[in-house]
Amino acid sequence: MGIIIQYVATYAPWIYATCGLVALYHIYKIWLVRSERRQAVFSLEREKAIRDTYSIFAVAMILLLAMGLTYFVSTTLATAVEPLVAEARAPTPPLPFVPTPTNTPLPATPTPTITPEAIADAAPTEPPVEEIALFEETPEPPTPEPVAQVVQAPACPDDRSAFIRPGNNESVRGVLNVIGTATHEQFQYYKVEFAPGADATEGYVYIAGGNGPVVNNVLASFDTNALGNGVWTLRLVVVDQTGNFPPPCRVTINVAN
Repeated sequence: MGIIIQYVATYAPWIYATCGLVALYHIYKIWLVRSERRQAVFSLEREKAIRDTYSIFAVAMILLLAMGLTYFVSTTLATAVEPLVAEARAPTPPLPFVPTPTNTPLPATPTPTITPEAIADAAPTEPPVEEIALFEETPEPPTPEPVAQVVQAPACPDDRSAFIRPGNNESVRGVLNVIGTATHEQFQYYKVEFAPGADATEGYVYIAGGNGPVVNNVLASFDTNALGNGVWTLRLVVVDQTGNFPPPCRVTINVAN
């Protein structure tokens, strides 16, 4: 109700102007009706002129009532409800701001880099337990130990955009944590893309990225099942505030899920 009173107070000049125009029109009608009444010969014409005069006076009373009500609302009621309207438009305490969700990708949770040396150091070194053989058995040929895959970090043309893991031609499967560095003096964002084939130069598709610089940490984390088995190329692009970027870093991986 307070909002309606405020609207009436705001548009009071227009209400007065409208009522004034209607009043001028009916003043003109009174002049016409009086002329018809003077020139009327028959009683029916005089009765019609009298009815028109009554209707004009009724409209005049309605206009006066509307103008008086508008004046009362715009001066007295508007001042009385002004605090209530202000409180309704700006409630106290203010409502909490709920940010709109965006689709800006965020860097994955950092995970430690696992190297073959770290796995070897973590292996338990318990002395073998000697057993007494009751019967002589033919010794089985030793099982060849698996050869650890040699991982070679890609040679990136710019240290500000560089992969650390995965290495060139590394076989990967499942969830892959891409580790590297994405920095710049005028850093804006970075993105990790993929394309089919080895050392691809085109056809890249966005897979992950972030709005903050990363140094020797996780750049992206994704499931290689989304790519499918085969040879793929990952590319890291670091974009600065002007929209330019240093030479991207590329690495070829072999997905074998």
